[in-house]
Amino acid sequence: MRKTCKSRVSKGAFTLLEMVLVVAIIVILASALIFGVTGYINGANRANNMVSDSAQELEQHVNDSEAELAGYGF
Repeated sequence: MRKTCKSRVSKGAFTLLEMVLVVAIIVILASALIFGVTGYINGANRANNMVSDSAQELEQHVNDSEAELAGYGF
């Protein structure tokens, strides 16, 4: 006797819907990663600017002190 109904046999392939869902999840995770990294980069830039400003103030203070000492003959 033959079977009149063909049974669905999985061939191990992915459906289009599964692929679309995987791509959508990857896009969501990538966008979250980009926003997170952008925050860290902005924080690092602010810290760099603060260090640069402090270095300039220190350099100005050193120059002022050297000028004052030069007035005393040092």
